[in-house]
Amino acid sequence: MQVDINLDLKAKQELVMTPQLQMAVKILQYNSLELTEFINEQAKENPLLEIMGNMENGYNNSAYSGIKKEASNYENFVAYNPKFCESLENQLFEVLSDNQLELGQFIVGNLNHKGELSLEFEEAAQIFFDSKSEKNIEEIKSIYKKIQSLDLKEALNSVNPCAEYVEADLIVERTETGYQIIADDNDFNLNISSYYLNLLKNNNDSEVEEYLQKKYKSALWLIKSIEQRKNTIMKILETVIDKQYDFFESGFKYLYTMTMQEIAEEIEMHESTVSRATRNKYIQTPHGTVPFKIFFNSGIDNLSSVSIKAIIVELIKKEDQNSPLSDAKIVEIFKREYELDISRRTVAKYRKSLAIKGSRSRMKNKP
Repeated sequence: MQVDINLDLKAKQELVMTPQLQMAVKILQYNSLELTEFINEQAKENPLLEIMGNMENGYNNSAYSGIKKEASNYENFVAYNPKFCESLENQLFEVLSDNQLELGQFIVGNLNHKGELSLEFEEAAQIFFDSKSEKNIEEIKSIYKKIQSLDLKEALNSVNPCAEYVEADLIVERTETGYQIIADDNDFNLNISSYYLNLLKNNNDSEVEEYLQKKYKSALWLIKSIEQRKNTIMKILETVIDKQYDFFESGFKYLYTMTMQEIAEEIEMHESTVSRATRNKYIQTPHGTVPFKIFFNSGIDNLSSVSIKAIIVELIKKEDQNSPLSDAKIVEIFKREYELDISRRTVAKYRKSLAIKGSRSRMKNKP
């Protein structure tokens, strides 16, 4: 069953929203938690629907690649809040060396509303290093301790809490040959009850048969709609990984501009379908758990606004504190090193959004 849900009305065309199509639209928009709740509600109303196993098992093998069993433990992650994290990441260079920054950014992206690490140290080591060795755990603890010495209170008070607890709808994991997608296994847990199916086949009561037939069709449609939801989201994410490969390899500095229309054309779906499929969903990446829609962003030329901000943070982190970079100097660097024409006003806007002071205020030894 192919359900490319395009609700845009074209000239002289009308779309009849049947109850089944309305259900398909809702299912496509649900994140994994909402879908689990919806499935439980449907199972209570439809005796032919049978939930197989535990609906809260987390993640299981996708059809695309083998999955590590450890992934089932990583159910609740903290969603990346760009404003908070960028504000705090601006302070990292004060306490971390260059080769510690990536780990520092990962830890910042997984702080809760109290500024505390939302993961166990062992879990964090497994996610970041792909190993829970004592050395990796100690490094996590060491970097976390240094981050705790920063002014977390100011960063937390300047914005909303760092993140909310969310469940990643999909996990993108690095492999030897590239990246694999780990799919939420909730959509594999529904089945048609064999008891009621036999009752439907062998029943002589017309009213009972009519009732069971109606519920049977409803159950089939639900199962197919959930499967189509999975296929749609996976197809979109596979294309995003291909187009935003540098981000998955190297982080936010390499997040490029991309629109939903580009993805829609690539996979031959309507833009509205892409929008619904990515709504309120989160992706766990090697650089933290992020909203799906962070991959669709504006910017200048091919650099996204997130990427430009990351570059500004990096430039200021490496500047001579006795002679900090002015906005005009940063403009020159963008033009020379990134072939990007960006105005001084735009640099100032991004810098202020990161809570970074002007060059005179950043000067270590003021005249």
